[in-house]
Amino acid sequence: MYNAGTVQVTRAIPLFLFFLLALSTSANAQGVDLPRAGLNLLTTKCLNCHGTRARMSGLSLASLSDAQKGGKRGTAIVPGKPDESLLIQMVSGDPPRMPLQAPPLSAQEVATLRNWIAAGAVWPDADKPAETWWSLRPISKLSVPREQSEWVRTPIDAFVLAKLHEKGLTPSKDADRRTLIRRLTYDLHGLPPTWEETQAFVADDSKDAYEKLVDRLLASARYGERWGRHWLDVVHYGESHGYDKDKPRRNAWPYRDYVIRSFNEDKPYARFVKEQLAGDVIYPDDPQGIVATGFIAAGPWDFVGQTELREGTVDKKITRVLDRDDMVMSTMSSFVSMTAHCARCHNHKFDPILQEDYYSLQAVFAGIDRGDRPFDQDPATNRARQEILVRQRAIQRELNPLLDIAAKVASADLQKLDERVHDLRLKMPRTKEVQQQIDDGMKERKVLVHDLLDEPVRTKTDTLNARLAAVNRELDRLPKPHQVYAASTIPEVRPIEVLQRGSVESPGQSVGAGALSCVPGLAARFDVHEEGARRAALAEWITSPKNMLAWRSIVNRVWHYHFGVGIVDSPNDFGRMGSQPTHPELLDWLASWFQENGGSIKKLHKLIVMSSAYRQSSGQNAANAKVDSENRFLWRMNRARLDAESVHDAALAVSGRLDLKMGGPSVEQFFFKDDHSPVYDYTRFDVDSPEGRRRGVYRFLVRSVPDPFMERLDCPDSSLVTAKRNVTITAIQALALLNNPFMLKQAEHFSDRVLALSTDPAQQIQWAYRLALDREPAADERTKLSRYAREYGLVNACRLILNGNEFLFVD
Repeated sequence: MYNAGTVQVTRAIPLFLFFLLALSTSANAQGVDLPRAGLNLLTTKCLNCHGTRARMSGLSLASLSDAQKGGKRGTAIVPGKPDESLLIQMVSGDPPRMPLQAPPLSAQEVATLRNWIAAGAVWPDADKPAETWWSLRPISKLSVPREQSEWVRTPIDAFVLAKLHEKGLTPSKDADRRTLIRRLTYDLHGLPPTWEETQAFVADDSKDAYEKLVDRLLASARYGERWGRHWLDVVHYGESHGYDKDKPRRNAWPYRDYVIRSFNEDKPYARFVKEQLAGDVIYPDDPQGIVATGFIAAGPWDFVGQTELREGTVDKKITRVLDRDDMVMSTMSSFVSMTAHCARCHNHKFDPILQEDYYSLQAVFAGIDRGDRPFDQDPATNRARQEILVRQRAIQRELNPLLDIAAKVASADLQKLDERVHDLRLKMPRTKEVQQQIDDGMKERKVLVHDLLDEPVRTKTDTLNARLAAVNRELDRLPKPHQVYAASTIPEVRPIEVLQRGSVESPGQSVGAGALSCVPGLAARFDVHEEGARRAALAEWITSPKNMLAWRSIVNRVWHYHFGVGIVDSPNDFGRMGSQPTHPELLDWLASWFQENGGSIKKLHKLIVMSSAYRQSSGQNAANAKVDSENRFLWRMNRARLDAESVHDAALAVSGRLDLKMGGPSVEQFFFKDDHSPVYDYTRFDVDSPEGRRRGVYRFLVRSVPDPFMERLDCPDSSLVTAKRNVTITAIQALALLNNPFMLKQAEHFSDRVLALSTDPAQQIQWAYRLALDREPAADERTKLSRYAREYGLVNACRLILNGNEFLFVD
């Protein structure tokens, strides 16, 4: 609350929390849990600055003994004596001295604190720290609820059913077979099932038919393409720099392919994290370790600020700070679901994240920039290259001091020569002949200086240069390496200081590499100094079994993509400004189960989709809807609109034009010109070209000029970290689906495919329904669409089907 005789800024809280606290204090005046209300105020107002770790001015308010011990200004709380308690004096003055840069406490809040202290300042759990936020508590290994019901197929169902019973809700019955295969195939592949696949599954009456379907879908390469796209959303992957000069990144795609391959290989999650932060350091023999660090470089990059601003300027420093800020934000949001970047200018206002924590995280990335980096696909070539590079660096380290000596000698003697030449110019007439002699002398001065160097230095320098040339020839004989846009190390780690108010013009104390001090059981500062060791230390910190944030984060993220909403409905924010879990016991059980099963994401998928909770119908239940209209407690399945890539890919699949080629450079579905600032023109791209047939995940993603069709369908801005996509239903979407050249062309190909199967109008509609919707048309549908096709053409009938809700939504 105060620091060195001055009042420390208290964290501002939003208006709605003030309102809730006002209600709670009003209730407490009527005899409701006064100790809890007092501690609630301390927790939301004071503990970020005066907690167990952040003890501003030496004061902690995390326990009664700490408050009585006080800080530099004395005792903060005297139980039974509010007028003698410094806390009350600080919050109730005229004007109040606390907080400085936030709204003062209301009269009711001050009264609550006063009444609480007058009543003895009782802690609910005597002399224990105030309650830890849910996400920072250790993961509890809970037993599965004992729910006697045939509906319970998996432990997940037991947790869900227990919550439904608690809320007075009832689960829904299983969806039908056609719905389940469409749901699963879109969920795991982002594509519709074929008519043949649907028919085979519906007809399979074996007990393990559903499980076999799940296993088949998880084993397909299509799975990695679908779930790799989800991860690329999370890390805001793009293939142009963004900012003013949005230049393309021709070598970003290897990281995309690495992500897809990692999901298909079911890479253990801990390794997946470590590779993306420090694969080049932790796994030096694996060339994909370099590619994986494309994660660090995935976000936008200021080309002008990084390449055109002069070194040493304020603007250059700001550019670098913002670049590292993006790395910190992406890392902490993606892997631990915390908003550490909110502590850039001050301690986090709502979560126990210190400003020093934030700059310690910046220090992790202080030895890297973004850029193209060579790597070898072949592991043997990679090992050979790395061995040669080690020798090259060793020679260079030995050579550099000698070159420094030579430079110093040369500099001194050159200065003497320059002085002699200057004297000649002053003393002699400036004829052309004399001037030429002087100029010739200037040209030869470097040779003269070289002759003046000590012989041992010259000899050793020549020897080392010869060895360096031989090593370089070895490198030249190796195959030319590939390039990936990834984290690139710089010669020296840049010093990092805590910036007061986030300003580069107000540097404070220097900090080393570290992470969040609010995670119990893990050291918040890393005793490492080498660039690569810093990133490796952060990777180990994140993946530690003790890091409850990381394991809760990933299982919640996977759950979110299966159900359309997470157990925590703010996948990137597990702090006080995020949502609280609807099923906290289930979340912890899943996190613990995931660790015990080797961090296998495929196993996690299977566990979730095998549950009755996942298999439920999406049908409405009026009685349940009155209690839980948003279906937060999962009494039915959520109906989902296809995302942009699924609409794109499904249209190609139904039309028979989908190219399932995997990987490689992204397809540029636009006209490109770069005369100074790039031009990306989608209107001049031939949507019927071979490049237009690739899956959406392989599109070249431009930040400043996104594909208009995909943008209409809520494809996210790749400059922004997207924990969950917006899902809108607008008139402009309907217009795009009806009139976009891509959709018009797919309707034509869809019609051609149907014509090849039948010449009978009624059967054509039947085949159109089978191919697009995996079902037979009803009699009236067949009649009406056949009539429409005869009047307006089969192409337009196919166009209508591709624009129907049944094609665009999954039940």
